[in-house]
Amino acid sequence: MSPLVALVALATASFMAGVLWVIQIVHYPLLDEVPDSSIERVALRHQRLITRVVGPTMIVEAISSLWILLLVPESLFYLALASFTLLLIAVGVTIFQAVPLHSRIAQGTSHLIPRLIQINWPRTVAWSLRIPCGALLVYQTLN
Repeated sequence: MSPLVALVALATASFMAGVLWVIQIVHYPLLDEVPDSSIERVALRHQRLITRVVGPTMIVEAISSLWILLLVPESLFYLALASFTLLLIAVGVTIFQAVPLHSRIAQGTSHLIPRLIQINWPRTVAWSLRIPCGALLVYQTLN
């Protein structure tokens, strides 16, 4: 397995963790302050803009993480599997919980924003835990 692939996976996981922490601590609480008269416009704009930021990163992260899982030495398989499982959790919560909630909020149901903040914690934690896993994988591939 190439150290470069491990570095790419670590960099994308780190980027996503950073984005999720800003979203969790700053953006979603501020979204909860948007007046009902503006929530549809703001929520739709959020969806469009955040996709531009995280979409390409998530694709690169998924490809590099799958590549690692398929090519990792046997001694690192369980570490790679744990990291990939964390990615599946983060992406699963995104697809099956966060995206539908965003869609409903964009239809004017702003009372769901506290639920969005609540379900965002597993994504934030999962992406954050990918950082030490990725750092260990990078370290092991360099040694």
